[in-house]
Amino acid sequence: MKARRPLLDHLNLSTLKLIAAIEREGSLSRAAATLHIVPSAASRRITQLEAATGSPLLDRTARGVELTAAGLSVARYARAMIDDVEALDDELQNLQAGVSGRIRLVASISAIVQHLPQDLALFLHQHPSIKIELAEHTSADIVELLLQDRADVGVFVAEGDIPGLTLRPYRSERLVVILPAAHRFAKRKRLRFDQLLEEEWVELPPGTALAMRVAKEALKHGVKLRTRIQVKGMDSCSRMVQCGLGIGLLPQASLEQQAQFPNLAFVPLDEPWAHRVSSLAVSAHSEPTPASRTLLQALMYASKLPG
Repeated sequence: MKARRPLLDHLNLSTLKLIAAIEREGSLSRAAATLHIVPSAASRRITQLEAATGSPLLDRTARGVELTAAGLSVARYARAMIDDVEALDDELQNLQAGVSGRIRLVASISAIVQHLPQDLALFLHQHPSIKIELAEHTSADIVELLLQDRADVGVFVAEGDIPGLTLRPYRSERLVVILPAAHRFAKRKRLRFDQLLEEEWVELPPGTALAMRVAKEALKHGVKLRTRIQVKGMDSCSRMVQCGLGIGLLPQASLEQQAQFPNLAFVPLDEPWAHRVSSLAVSAHSEPTPASRTLLQALMYASKLPG
């Protein structure tokens, strides 16, 4: 049986930081300087680690140093371990401050401008010992963040099941067409999507669930929508429509936050896909933390309340 090399004896946090710094700086001396250690001590640590791994970690060149294939592998794990230690340090500091959990919550703009803020306000009032770090992302990015374990809980509109994620229904919403008040369709009681294909559009970014759905429906009709301008947020979309730059499509509930935009008309979209359900999502490959489970239960309960 092959004897195990004492690698763990040499993988302290300082050495991990040194390897990561060498990869970043491309120089042993500069890496040592960023960590406030002398180059000879840095070189000695690398030599000890090379002896433990049985592989050279650095290629020394006239321009500095480059990591070997083994060195790149060590650096990759070093970055991950450093991130984990920093996350542990944050959590321990939070515990000392009376915070019993940290949740990395990622949500679509649609969720953030509708029900999520008031639901989170109630949750944090009831659970003051839990800390939530909320970030806005497109639906496509939210999926990737959850699959890569860079987020704990996601809120977005999902188009069917997503491999690797567990989805739970959260809130339903209805899409409406927004138009300038003087538009020829402004007095309609409802509009079908095929009636809008010749219009100029104000659209949201491509990675959002709404933009992807609109593009998909246009493709079914064999056309590409005439995008006049693309904006990042729903307020911006309403403002551009208000100024006559095109029509848009937004969740009805989001318009309640936009009373500052007069001279707009809102007409329900008469399509089956105009009724959407946003989902709460977590990784299917790991158990949610107790704090995340508490949040999921609270949001699912809030979705059943009136209003």
